[in-house]
Amino acid sequence: MGARKGKSKSSWYDDRRTPRLAIVVAVLVSFIFILARFVPTRLPSGDWDGAGDGLVILHIFEFACLSFMLLSFLHAYIRWGRVKAVFFFMFALVYGFILEDVTVTFSGYYEYNPNTWIQIHNTMMAVPFCWTAVIYLCVYIIETNPELKRLKKLEKGLLAGVLAVSIDVGIDAVFVAYGLWRWSEGQWFGVPLANFTAWFMAVGGFVVVWSDLDRLRAPQASKELGLAAGIAMAYASLLIMVYLTYLVSEVWFP
Repeated sequence: MGARKGKSKSSWYDDRRTPRLAIVVAVLVSFIFILARFVPTRLPSGDWDGAGDGLVILHIFEFACLSFMLLSFLHAYIRWGRVKAVFFFMFALVYGFILEDVTVTFSGYYEYNPNTWIQIHNTMMAVPFCWTAVIYLCVYIIETNPELKRLKKLEKGLLAGVLAVSIDVGIDAVFVAYGLWRWSEGQWFGVPLANFTAWFMAVGGFVVVWSDLDRLRAPQASKELGLAAGIAMAYASLLIMVYLTYLVSEVWFP
């Protein structure tokens, strides 16, 4: 029998529901811009020591993120088994590390506190650790809810992106204030709105790619090619959306 009228056969989107979800996300984005424009914010401390106990907060943050990721891995190991858990966390950690390291190395738009203890190249590893754990949390929430699990791939990406931004919108401003990292400019308590676009696109893009790979019943080589293509598309989409956010910010925050 054919699909019901008005329903898309695609695993990527639903003809009726996906556009509505996209509109909801667009409304949330507009609200964030308006809120950031009219709510007075303070700039973070210019000193890397931050607010008095900034270095203590820095090191607590590092080990908290590492612990969060390890606990998430243990949870995934119990749920999925060794092979799938290792694959997911290696994939997510490398994905997050490349994103952070390339950005901080070549953009010059932000920098980490040089007093960090756990660092590879130019990246404070606490950030990729956090990326990985948050991505797993989003995947877990989606997979364990029957209604959410039935969503299309793009819908899962939209939901995961909103969940990730809802986490970052508060904690990023707090840790900037304590001097864990520093942006060259910022519209929300020292944090640029493009950072939240990056969180949305990075986590949402990963979840879309993972949903595709997780359903793929093919030889390992095909999965690896799909993984490479998915990462490339996720990064390209992220760069485009971050750049558009910068353009809008220049107009909205003269």
